[in-house]
Amino acid sequence: MVTTLRIDRRAPVQSNDWVASFEHAPFVRTEDRGSARPTKFNQNVLLKPGTQMRGMFEELPFPLDFKLYLFDVINPDEVMKGGKPHVREIGPYYFEEWKVKYDTEDNIEDDTLTFTLRNTWIFRPDVSAPLTGDEIITLPHPLVLGALLMVQRDREAMMPLVSKGMNIIMDPLTTGFLTTRVMDLLFDGILIDCSSHEFSAKALCSGLESEGAVSPYNETHFMFSLFGMRNATDAGRWSVYRGVKNIKDLGRVVTYNGETEMDMYDGDECNKFVGTDSTIFPPFLTTKDKLWAWSPEICRSMGAYYFGKSKYAGLPMSFFKLDFGDLKNEPEHHCFCRDPPDDCPPKGTMDLSPCLGAPFIGSKPHFYDADPALLAAVDGLTPNEKDHDMYIHFELLSGTPVSAAKRLQFSMELEPVRDHPVLGNLPNVILPLFWAEEGASLNKTWTNQLKYQLFLGLKFNATVKWLTIIIGTVGTIAAMFMHFKRGNKMGNVTPVEAVTNGSAKGSGSGGMGANNRNGSPTRPVVPTTKDLVIVNNGRNLPNVIDGLEKPHKVVLTEMSQERY
Repeated sequence: MVTTLRIDRRAPVQSNDWVASFEHAPFVRTEDRGSARPTKFNQNVLLKPGTQMRGMFEELPFPLDFKLYLFDVINPDEVMKGGKPHVREIGPYYFEEWKVKYDTEDNIEDDTLTFTLRNTWIFRPDVSAPLTGDEIITLPHPLVLGALLMVQRDREAMMPLVSKGMNIIMDPLTTGFLTTRVMDLLFDGILIDCSSHEFSAKALCSGLESEGAVSPYNETHFMFSLFGMRNATDAGRWSVYRGVKNIKDLGRVVTYNGETEMDMYDGDECNKFVGTDSTIFPPFLTTKDKLWAWSPEICRSMGAYYFGKSKYAGLPMSFFKLDFGDLKNEPEHHCFCRDPPDDCPPKGTMDLSPCLGAPFIGSKPHFYDADPALLAAVDGLTPNEKDHDMYIHFELLSGTPVSAAKRLQFSMELEPVRDHPVLGNLPNVILPLFWAEEGASLNKTWTNQLKYQLFLGLKFNATVKWLTIIIGTVGTIAAMFMHFKRGNKMGNVTPVEAVTNGSAKGSGSGGMGANNRNGSPTRPVVPTTKDLVIVNNGRNLPNVIDGLEKPHKVVLTEMSQERY
């Protein structure tokens, strides 16, 4: 049954389901943390039907924060002549991003869950104010330059046909830049006139549609936008592990659209699905583990590494960061390069053209943590760690990200279009188009539930453990002290010799009597009933009255009579 998305929701749902998986956390044994089999703690974090995590995974009860920032080119005419670009950032435009997974199927034998993902973005003008989406912006034309530069790079023999068709549908092509309303570019769409009967125009429009760059609007026009064609539509058919057979595999991507790996890079390692879909992670991770997630938007897996300890809402967390690296100096990742090692993306960037079909370069916003030459080639960029780095505040035991920001900038790799009358003088530069931030930070309601049901329980468990150890140690020491103290008292007891027929047999080692200092026999000491009771209760004392008649047993009732 298809889940219906309620797009009128604005506030996070105040639900206890999110932390229900932590209710048994205090009772997790240390050795269970590395176990592949489900324990009492992790039963609720599995993706099998009926668990709280399954419901959370299928429909997140609160939206992700999705913010868009665009770069407005101030000097497009100069750039067309080969000049240095100057940009200014406009944003953020704030959206709610709702993720729903529906049409689910469980495979018990393979321990997998298969589902269809749907992303829906809802514009929030109240949070975006004073921005409205009606602002006018100028940027490199993603459709025109994207198509011409990719054809020049990969299919140069088709350049005359594509150039002629582009000139017809742009009526005519006079610049490589697009000036348009912001919301038209993002979601509402820009009309592309494909009404011409010229073969070159029809061939170009058909090719753009087949590549997914445009969508039909009517019989003669197509629509182009950056996100509109993906909004409230299916985002692929996924299959992930449920974690029932192996908790360490929880959420790991198995297939996407029926394929067990990608087929776009020259190397098996680069084509693998590594990690989860970024909405779930397995529990019991350590600081040596990376947080891996695979994204179809960039056709790659990215791994965040442990950076240090952190705190969020007063709770101890682990802080993870993400680094794009330097592919040129990483032979194991040369399969992401066009022609390694010479033709690799600059440090801190990734080539998105195999995935997006356009000459796009991915990086952190404002080229933060990237090759300094990229920053120097464009005016108006101001990178800083606080606003432009990627991070995750992560709780390792439960596998919970409590605050995260995934920030990715999309830039166009410009170069002159050879022998083109309009685009022949473009500079060789990587020019930023826009950047997006996707993230979430749990509010006080969620963090309080996490605090009281997980952390305080763990502290209580640890306190009880140490109190038990301390009390046990003190008790052992006290018992040993009492034992030795009793032993010292028993050493002071004087042995008594028994007499037969009331007389002594004399002195000597074998006699039953005892002599005083004058050598005369002394009267034997006969224990009283009270003494016998004491001797009987002292179970560790030796038998000092051997040979005497055993006294009658003093029972509790008799003692009571004597006492009262």
